[in-house]
Order: sequence, then C-alpha cells, then structure tokens
Amino acid sequence: MSDDAIGPDIAKKAPDAFEKKAEAPPMRMALLAVLAGAFIAFGSIGYLVAQAGGGPASGATQLLSGLAFSVGLILVSITGAELFTGNTMFVLAAERGEVGIGRMLGAWTIVWIGNLVGSVLVAALFVAAGGGAGVEDGVAAAAVETATTKVGKDMVALLASAVLANMLVCLAVWMAMGAQSVAGKIVAIVGPITVFVAAGLEHLIANQSLLTIGWLLQDGGAITIAGMWRNLALATAGNIVGGMGVALAFGHAQLGGR
Repeated sequence: MSDDAIGPDIAKKAPDAFEKKAEAPPMRMALLAVLAGAFIAFGSIGYLVAQAGGGPASGATQLLSGLAFSVGLILVSITGAELFTGNTMFVLAAERGEVGIGRMLGAWTIVWIGNLVGSVLVAALFVAAGGGAGVEDGVAAAAVETATTKVGKDMVALLASAVLANMLVCLAVWMAMGAQSVAGKIVAIVGPITVFVAAGLEHLIANQSLLTIGWLLQDGGAITIAGMWRNLALATAGNIVGGMGVALAFGHAQLGGR
C-alpha cells in the first residue's frame, strides 16, 4: 500500500471501528473510561513535573511538557481504553447510519463520567502521595499556576482553545488507527499531542486531573469548584466541535457524503 493510500484506508475502517466501540456493553465501556481518565492523569503528572524544572517559562519547557503528557494518550491508544475526546468522532458512524444518535450520546455520557472518575482518583492519590512536593515543591506551584490560568480564561478563548485542542487529539487518534505497530502508534501520537500541550490548549480530560490537583494544592481560593465546572463544560463543548470537525472532514473528503 502506498503512503498516499493510508488516509483513505483509515477512513474506510473508521466508521466500523467507531460503531464497535459505541455498541460495547456499558459496564465494559465504563471501566475502560475510568482507565483512560487515569492514564491521561498520568500524562498530566508528567506535564507538571516538566513544568516544575525551575527557571522562567520557555518554548523548550513547553515542548518537553507536551512530550511528557503524550504518555497519557499513548497508554490510552495502545491499551484500547475509552477517551471521551477521541470518541467525539463517533459522529462519523452516526452520520453514516451505523450508530444511532441516542446510542452515541449514551456512550459519550458513560465515557465522560468514567474519565472524570479515573482522572480525579489518580489526581487525589498523587496529592496524597506528596506529589506536590516534587522537584523542590515546584510541582505544586506548577499545578496551581496551570489551574488558575485555566479557570481564568474567558469563554471565547476557552472554547476556541478547546476546539483546537481536540482537533489535534483526534488527528493523533486518527493517524494511530492506521499504524500497524506499537512504535507506529507512538510516532503518530507524539507530534500532535506535544503541540497542543505546548500551546496551552484546553483538553477536557487533561483538565479533569490538572484542575483537581491545582485545587487540592492551592493555598487560597482562586481555584473554585464553580470555576472548574465552568472550564470543564466549555472544554466539553469545544472538544466536541473539534472532534466532530476532524471526523466529518475526513469522512466527506475520503469517503464522500452519505
């Protein structure tokens, strides 16, 4: 198969793959969603450790932080865990009549909640383990600064950032679907994920853990529960738009309209 045939090949198998995931038993889906939230939280921890290295912020630090975070999506992709942001591409199967809208929305709901449970659990365990004291207390400072910045964004900036973030995440997922080896999946994932994290874009599942860690480690009340839920709600909306856009664009460009 030539290189230029890889894209259409992914597009041909994607709707069936999304249908299979959307039709999975709810309990299985929920357990895999909890695992995915936990895996992305591990990526968030890697991001915070890289941010805690000391010195002023720099492009190199941001890129290193993005590279560290990419471990989370690598774990999700290779293990087959269920990630809400990637599952926004179920819309391609729904548009082609392979998944009902109700089933798609039900799957999204289960996975969203499962991701939250896994993210919060790992975040709480990390804080309980004294993770904030890492790199001479720099992890705590990085967590609080990151969370404060996220809850402080205005609505337009947050929505636009979330759209862009999930475009990159879904591009990584889409390319990883075409990889035939673990190494190939890793290569497909690292680039887009490093870029979205380095740019400070808003990814719902990453925020579930990053906001929780920042909230637990803050010395004050700048990071509020209300502010966290606002961020997650807007990130959800923007991520859905970004993921749907990627899936439908590839579907129409490489498969044609239904």
